This record gives sequence, C-alpha cells and structure tokens, in this order.
Amino acid sequence: MKGVTLLAGVLTALMSSQAFSSSDGVCGFSDSECGMSALPYLQPGNDTRANLMLLQSRLHSMSLPLPHPLPDQTRSRIDPFTAYRVMGIAATEGVPTSDSEEDVTADAPYLSTLNKAKQLNLPLAIQGTISTFSPDDNEGRHISNELSTLEAFFDVLLADKQLTEEQRTVLAHQRVNLLNPLYTKEALNEGLISLPDEGHAGALMQYLFAALAFYQGHFDEAESGFQALTSSPQPWVAETSRYMLIRVAINKAMENALDEYNMFDASKADKAAAQLAVQQIGDYLKQYPDGHYIESANGLYRRAYWIMDDVNALATTYQHELDNTTDVEALLELSDEIDNKLLENRQFTSAPESAPLTMVQDLKRLRSDEGWLALPALSVDELAAQKPLFEQGNMQDAFSYLQAAQLFYGQKDYAAVVNSVPATQAKDLTDTVLFSQQVLRGRALVRLERWDEAEAHWRQLLTRNMGYTQNQFLQLALAETLVKAGHPERVFTADSPVKNLRFRSAVLKVSANADLLRQQTGPQQTHEERAIALHTLLTKSLTHGDYTSYLKDVQLRKDIAPLVSSENQSWNQEDLTAFDWDGSDTEEDYQCPALNDVVTTLNQRPNDARSINCLGEFFLRTNNSVGFDWGEGSMLSGLTNAPTQFVGTEYNRLDGYMRVIADPKAPPEDKTYALYRAVNCYAPSGYNDCGPQDISKATRKAWFTQLKTKYKGSVWADKLDYYW
Repeated sequence: MKGVTLLAGVLTALMSSQAFSSSDGVCGFSDSECGMSALPYLQPGNDTRANLMLLQSRLHSMSLPLPHPLPDQTRSRIDPFTAYRVMGIAATEGVPTSDSEEDVTADAPYLSTLNKAKQLNLPLAIQGTISTFSPDDNEGRHISNELSTLEAFFDVLLADKQLTEEQRTVLAHQRVNLLNPLYTKEALNEGLISLPDEGHAGALMQYLFAALAFYQGHFDEAESGFQALTSSPQPWVAETSRYMLIRVAINKAMENALDEYNMFDASKADKAAAQLAVQQIGDYLKQYPDGHYIESANGLYRRAYWIMDDVNALATTYQHELDNTTDVEALLELSDEIDNKLLENRQFTSAPESAPLTMVQDLKRLRSDEGWLALPALSVDELAAQKPLFEQGNMQDAFSYLQAAQLFYGQKDYAAVVNSVPATQAKDLTDTVLFSQQVLRGRALVRLERWDEAEAHWRQLLTRNMGYTQNQFLQLALAETLVKAGHPERVFTADSPVKNLRFRSAVLKVSANADLLRQQTGPQQTHEERAIALHTLLTKSLTHGDYTSYLKDVQLRKDIAPLVSSENQSWNQEDLTAFDWDGSDTEEDYQCPALNDVVTTLNQRPNDARSINCLGEFFLRTNNSVGFDWGEGSMLSGLTNAPTQFVGTEYNRLDGYMRVIADPKAPPEDKTYALYRAVNCYAPSGYNDCGPQDISKATRKAWFTQLKTKYKGSVWADKLDYYW
C-alpha cells in the first residue's frame, strides 16, 4: 500500500488556489479551440508554457503526440497552431468509453472503499455515509479529506496484525466521521474512548486526534500531536506524522497570506514557517529515503521556496524536476505550475544550473509589450553574461538562437540576423532549436523584403523532414511571403507546397483577383476550395459592381454544391445558398424581387434606385460577406491584412443608400426607404454597421430631418423616431 495518497490533495489544492491565469493567454491547454499562440518554434509571442514544452521535449528527445485523426489539411480549416494541437494534448486524454464503462469507472472509488468498509465490519449507516460522500466543496487543507485518504487508512487497519477486530472497526468508524468538516474533538474522544492509550491502537487513535486538529486549522495542536508520534511503534503512523509536520508548517506559513478569494500575498506569509518546512522535508527524506511520500515531499520543496520568494532555489528545484520529467502529461502539469509560480515572477530572470528556464524567460523578455506586468527587456550585455550558463548546460546552439532572437526582436537588425544564421543543409528539421533558427532567418528576409530569397528559403525548408505542425507553419510562412510579394497565384500552382485549406482560403478571400478565383472553382480543386472561391467571386462581383461577371459566374453553382457545416467545421461564412435570396424577407411595405432579377436590372440600369436598395436588402437580410471567424482574423493577420488584386472599387450598402439619396430622379418611395435605412445604419449604437464610412452626426440628422419634413407622412418617415 502506498500512503502517498494521504493528504496528497493538499499540495494540489494549494497549487490550484494560486494557479492564476498566465498573462500570456486567456485559456488553458485543454481547450480544444483555444486561441492561445503556440507556433511550433521558440518565439516571444508563444505562451511561456508552449516554449517550455517545445524546449523540454527537444532536450529529452520526447515526442509531443499529435491529436488523431489528423484533419485532411486540403479540406479542413482547423487551426493547427492552437496550444491544444501543437502540444498534442488530445493524445493524453482518455479514449471515450461506453456508458456502462463510464459508470464502472465513476463508481470504482466508492466500490473499493465500500468493500474494505465491509471487511472492517462498519455499520450500514456508516457505509451509506461513504456512498453519498462528495468532496466537491473541499478546499485548501480539506481537499485531501476524501475517499482515497480514507481507503489508505482502511488499508493500514486491515494490514496491522496487532489490532483486534473491534479496534479496527472503532478506528475505521471514527475516520469516516472525520469526513464531516463539522465533526468535533469531543465527539471523536467519545467515539474512541474504548481504545487503549498504548500500542498500535493507541498510536492510530492519537493520529486521528492530530489529523482532526489539522483539518480544523489548529496547527499548533496538530504540530505537537504529530511530533509526539514520529517515534511511534506503528510504522505508518511514525512516517505519516513526520510527513504531516511538513504540511502543518506549509499551512502555518500561508495561514495569514490568503485572502477571502484565496489570493496569495507574499508579504503576509510566515517565511520562518516555510523555512521550517524546508528543514522538515529534509528530515523526512533522510529518515525515509524510500518512503511513501517521496514525490509529494519533494513537491513541497517548491511550495516552501515559493512562499519564501526564493526564486533561485525555486528555479533550481524546478529545473531538477524538469530534468527528470520525461512524460508528456507530467510535463504539461509541471509547466503550468512553473508558469504560475516562477515565470510570472518579475524577480526571476536567471538562476544557476537553469539554462532552459532562463531561455524561456529570456524569450518572454523579448516581447514588445511594455505593460506594467512586462519583465525588464533583455539587453545585449545581459544576454552575453548568460553564455557560461548555457555552456554549462550544453546548450550552445540554444544560446546562439537567443542571440539571433535578440537581434530580431530586440534590435530589429534583420540584416544581422540573416548574416548570423546561415541556411541549413540539414535534411532533418525536427530539432526545435534548429527549426527555430531557420524560421528566424526566413522572417528576417521577409522583413528586409528580399522576397525571392525568402520564397526560396521556405520552399527549401519544406523539402526536409520535419513534424506535422512545423510543416504547417512553413506553409503559412510561404503563403504570407507570396501575397506580400504580390504573387498570390503562386500559392495555387500545381506544385505548390501550400496545401492547407485554412491558408489557401485566406489568400482567396483577400489577395486573389477574379481570374484566380474563377480558376480555383475548377473541377481539379477540392469541393471545399471550389465553394470558397465561388462564394468569394460572387460576393466580390456584387460589392464591386461587376454585375455582368456575376450573372455569368453564378452559373457555376450548378456544378458546386453548398458546403454543409458540422460540429467541427463551420462553413457559415461561405454559404452559397445566400445567393438564392428571393426578396420575400424584405421589410414590410417595401418589395424586392429575387437577387438574380435585381442584378439583371442593375446590369442594364446601374442607377436603378429600387435595385440599388434591394441589393442592400440582400446583404442586410443574408449577412453575406467575405469574412473570417475570430480565429482566422486574429491568427492569420499576415494573410487577412494582405493587399488585394481584385479590380475595382468596393461598395457597401450605405454607399448604395447614399447614391439613391443623392439621385434627383429616384422615386420618393425608394428615396425615403434609402433615407430610413441610411439612418438605421447607425442604430442603436451610433456606430456604422453598414460599412467603414464615418458619417457625421450632422449629416445623419440632416437625413432624418429630410425624411421627417420633405417626406412627412410617408411610411418610412412615420417608422423612424430617432437618429443616432
């Protein structure tokens, strides 16, 4: 039996109560749609945990498993660069089970504990307490007072041959009573009155009194109780009591440092108690080098150093843990703790024997933000002084990368980056540092607008062996380079290495001209890409007033079926059925024909007021546009903000209303509707939701006044009560 389960949750509780959100992102690694930056190379913009995972996996030759099955990148727009996917967290989650399997798993702790309760002859009422026990509300030191702890105690009772059956039952009964946070010392004393003060039964009885004092927050009493038991003849009591002295000291150290929201104030911590905890951890490890609580005791070193605000000791301890962590799931958990407890501390910049942690913090210090939480910027001289640290850790290549990163992010000397990072001839780019160096070289070439060299660099890298997300990033880098260089068509050549639909879609929507869009509707493309290209082509033809092309290209819909959204893939932005608009949902008192009739009229008479208004109705009612979801807009800015090659001036529906308002030949019914709609573009917020124009409030008032005076009594004048 491993006693490590006893009170193991205390550390977890203390950690979680202080697990402040990283300033790097707003969601955790377990969020499958988290927008947190996690590009597959070491860079300041990454969440610090992502950089730590990438670096540690490289140092330990640890594979970061990818979620499976991988999406078909030619037909899916799933973001490959969320922390969830880059770090492969899906692969650490359990495989879904059937309902019956889930029930068995959920009931397993109760069944195991209940089985032992029966062996201990506990009354049915007490067994019922176990069956209905819920630890959901347990916090702080109470979080360990749960079924695994109870079962560990049952195991001790069942294994102790010096106890009588009656003694086992009494001790088990009272341990169950301790699950109740309101249980009193008086009640416990009454329940244990039949037990002797000596022998194993007496030792276990005294242990329960000390445990109750601990849970009730009477730490001095708990300390004296556990101290007296460290020489107990009952082996489990002796070891557990010595271990619990550490817990008591940790809790005493934090007793006055947590506010009502469990926020930690280091200035109010009892650092002497934390120092005592360090001493007691050493005592425990010396006394029990193979003890039940080795892992937890070592973990409490970190807690004590954190309370003491000893960043050097904390960093050294964390680095030791990192050096001995080769499991992905354990590394994820540890990286969360390190981020919260060390990397968020502005006092930590570097520490002896901690080159990997120093590197992660150095990258964070190269960020461009200057907010009050920002760490001090990393200077050239300070980085140079770290060279021996990286040499000691056999991380010379990582230090060379940091020097290049300082040139790129700190000094913005892109030519120096290119000169200091030669193009690699290596055939394998899976090494994180090597890959990061080559990415930095390519990005520097882009900043220098050496387009041909940058394009050749990305293409060469894409021929090498690398990981999935590394390949995806290089595809994105090449696509961004091509659109910035004015060659979006190269993204779509037959031999193009840019296969990911997420990137190709963004290029089609922003950079492509009509001919390129038309080309990508061809049968040689995937159905998804054809639909995206056609939707973009038709929408832009309407917004650019190319009605002839629209009427011709809309015929392509016969060969391209609308895309169907699913739980994991949304095509709402590319809804081809929008072009089936029949005008029936136009506001009452204003009639519009179907979209094709509207466009046909505009193709013949571009100034037809009714048709201009009705085209506006189409966009208003369908919300049709060439747009992006939040993730695309924020994570693909290099593509979504690229220059466009689509010919002509883009119009929106407010432009159309203003044309009708200014047209002296527009019929009153159409002009009044245009005035009504133009004013409503600013309702109710006062901001334009019809287009990018900034129309003055005076102009909007003039439209309102014109409608209310010149067209007084019209249906639209009567319906409009305000201007915004």
